[in-house]
Amino acid sequence: MRTLYILILSSLLSSLAYSQTDAHYWSHQFGAHGLLLNGAVISSAHDETSIFYNPGAITLGGNLGFAFSFISPTYSNLSNLNFLGNNQSLSDNGFRFSPGFLAVRFRPFKTDRIIAGIATFKRYKSDISFEDRIVDKINPTDLFVFRSDLKFHRKKNEDWYGLALGYKINENLGIGLSQFSVWHGQSLELDFTKEILLSQSPTSLIQSWRSTFDYNIDVYSGWISKFGISYAEDNVQLGLTVTTPLYGVLRSATNYAIDDQRISLIDSSFQVVSNRANLDEALYKSPLSIGLGFDFGFSKYRLFASAEYFREIDTYTIFQDASDTFDGVSIEEANYEISLTTGNENVLNVAIGLEYIKNDRITLLGGFRTDFNQNNNLMINQSAEYLSSTPNIFHISGGVLATYGSSIFSLGADVSYGRSKVGKQLTDLSNITSDNIFTFSGDNSVESQYFSVSIFLTYDFIFERIASNRKHQH
Repeated sequence: MRTLYILILSSLLSSLAYSQTDAHYWSHQFGAHGLLLNGAVISSAHDETSIFYNPGAITLGGNLGFAFSFISPTYSNLSNLNFLGNNQSLSDNGFRFSPGFLAVRFRPFKTDRIIAGIATFKRYKSDISFEDRIVDKINPTDLFVFRSDLKFHRKKNEDWYGLALGYKINENLGIGLSQFSVWHGQSLELDFTKEILLSQSPTSLIQSWRSTFDYNIDVYSGWISKFGISYAEDNVQLGLTVTTPLYGVLRSATNYAIDDQRISLIDSSFQVVSNRANLDEALYKSPLSIGLGFDFGFSKYRLFASAEYFREIDTYTIFQDASDTFDGVSIEEANYEISLTTGNENVLNVAIGLEYIKNDRITLLGGFRTDFNQNNNLMINQSAEYLSSTPNIFHISGGVLATYGSSIFSLGADVSYGRSKVGKQLTDLSNITSDNIFTFSGDNSVESQYFSVSIFLTYDFIFERIASNRKHQH
């Protein structure tokens, strides 16, 4: 019962965490070894995080217990140039928290061959916001001025609750399966105004486009299965994992709202569209992934390497709706159609880590990993396109792991940086004319830069030790 209370508390605490990364596949790592080695632990996480990293290794570790990653304070800065207009710079920065992890590993039967585990963690939670206003003259006549405002806010989060079971085939080989219940949510708010006015009478409107669009999607308990196999002999360990796409969603729902108004005195036109709807179904997909890892020891050192390939997700429709915005009240039908589509490119991430065992109590660890952008694209009605604004990110981590009796503590830090020039410009608010005011104009010239520093602390409590084939086991 006490374990259950801890799991619930951890779940509540992790809900406070969020970051500015655009929900990359390797946005966050977990646990003492996973954080310090920067995810280079597919061969074996050597603790309860193997429930996530490789369930095939949960029978080959030497300790049983529970692991807790405290909420990690993180300072991050995401800046974009040209996202909303040529030479326009936007920045989103501040202190956030990285997701935590809680898991327990135990023997369900009186045998070391079968080991089970339970884990709860937030796979990712991202929150990106931009806001800008531009006021200028329309060249070359100087008869008109324009005013542009845009607010953009996108959030994504995903919680995983897992049950793992591993079987030791022999002293060197273990297999395992983790079954995760996945709860996914995402939302977007896009609010913009484009106006052209007379320069000598700035209250006299010539053309205007004001539009607000937002949506929320919730996917309740889809399923992801992870199969793992781990081989350990002497001082070498190998690992292989296969993670399925999301399947068997029990329930999904979405709601959206749109309010669009276009005015043009040039051609004496006036158009208004407004709608709000709750839909019973939304589609969300995750990729199939394959992971490989190895680690081997020499003297007091141990080298780790991991790689995971994520397959592409072809463009698909998240939701679509066609309805009469006045529900038949008007004389003529006011039909409006809306669709939201998305897709991801394939990604290969790699990680390398090094461990130095100073003595029986103190171990130093460090790691490097990539966190490549899957170039998630979001298309609203095939016109407003948003491409992930976070660049490819590179992480360097390091810290110390200390063992005191049945407790293992780790303290470390992670520094990450990324820069790219391939982002998709949402619109060019600095170039508004009577010809393009009612369009999303822009080109692929967005420059993005990301920087963050995280401090993390983990705690593992060992309540039972079992046999292990890995030397230098903590």
